[in-house]
Amino acid sequence: MKLFSVCILCLFLGACAGAGLAPALPRYRVVTDRETPYYLTTDADAVEDTCPGNDILKQYSCPRKIDEDFSCFDVYLAQGSPVNSQRYTLLQERVERQAVTPQPQCPAMEATCEAFLQALNYNLEFSWYLVNFPTSSFPQCKETYDCKRIDCYLPPEPENGIKESTLVSCVYKRNQLFFVGSELTCSRQER
Repeated sequence: MKLFSVCILCLFLGACAGAGLAPALPRYRVVTDRETPYYLTTDADAVEDTCPGNDILKQYSCPRKIDEDFSCFDVYLAQGSPVNSQRYTLLQERVERQAVTPQPQCPAMEATCEAFLQALNYNLEFSWYLVNFPTSSFPQCKETYDCKRIDCYLPPEPENGIKESTLVSCVYKRNQLFFVGSELTCSRQER
C-alpha cells in the first residue's frame, strides 16, 4: 500500500512539474482602429453600415472577443449643422403672380426656392425675408420645432409681358441630424 501511495505521489508531482513546463496559451486583447469619420448625408436611405448589426444610428464598438480580425464601414448619426446644400429640407414651394408692390424684393435670382436659398447663402437665421406662419400645419415642423418660411417678390417685367409681381414663398425645415461614416478595423493583439 505504501508503494502504491508513493507511486501516486510521484505521478502527482510529475504532473504538476509538467504543467509548469507546458507552453502558456497566448492571451489577446481586441483593438479598435477607427479612421477619421467624415460627413455623408442627411438621408437615411442613402447610407449603408457594413458592421455587424448594420445599425446606422449608433457607433459600432468591437466586441471583447473575436475569432479573427475584420474591417467594416461604420455609419452613425451625428447632431449639428449639415453641409450647406443639405441644411434645409423644402416642405412647400409657392410661386404665383400677385398685383402688389414687390416688397420685400427678391435678390437677383430665378423664381425658385432653391435659387432663393442659394441667394441667401443657405442662412435663414436672421433673414429679413422671414415670415411668421403657423408651423402646426406641417407635421415635420412638430418633430424639430425649427421651420422657417421666407417670402419675396420679383418685380413685374413689362418688357416680357409680366405685369404683376411674382411671389416666391418657401417653407423649410432645418436639418440638425446627419450621418457620418468611417472605416473600422477590429483586430486581436497579443498582450
